[in-house]
Amino acid sequence: MYSRNRSRIPALQVFLMYNPFMNKTYIPALLAVTLLATLHFMASAGQWYVRYTGFDILMHVLGGIGLTLSIYWFLATFFPRYKASFWSLMFLTVFAGFAWELFEAVNNIAGAPVGTKKYYYDSAKDLVNDTLGAIIAAYFLKK
Repeated sequence: MYSRNRSRIPALQVFLMYNPFMNKTYIPALLAVTLLATLHFMASAGQWYVRYTGFDILMHVLGGIGLTLSIYWFLATFFPRYKASFWSLMFLTVFAGFAWELFEAVNNIAGAPVGTKKYYYDSAKDLVNDTLGAIIAAYFLKK
């Protein structure tokens, strides 16, 4: 009986060590992503992306913030020995931004027809805005 209880202790310690909610950095990440999702659903219903020209910029900056905070939380929780640097956060966020632009192109939801100058301008602008959001989030994470 004693060995049975003893074998459960390491499992509990492992769970507590890697419990994703023990690291409180998920709170700002969850708030940013929730705000982003709420605004996106409201914007899709009200056609805000078409009606308000700067709304896409706001969403990409907020997306960069939410994504960077989420990446930081993921790394801090599941790879606690790895200290996320500014450049690793930037790289991962820009990589995800490229993936999002690919998603927009494949699903034909980009700001302009794929292959046109306007499309490339819109994609570059979106990536700059994603990066701006990542820089804002990284600045507050390092404080």
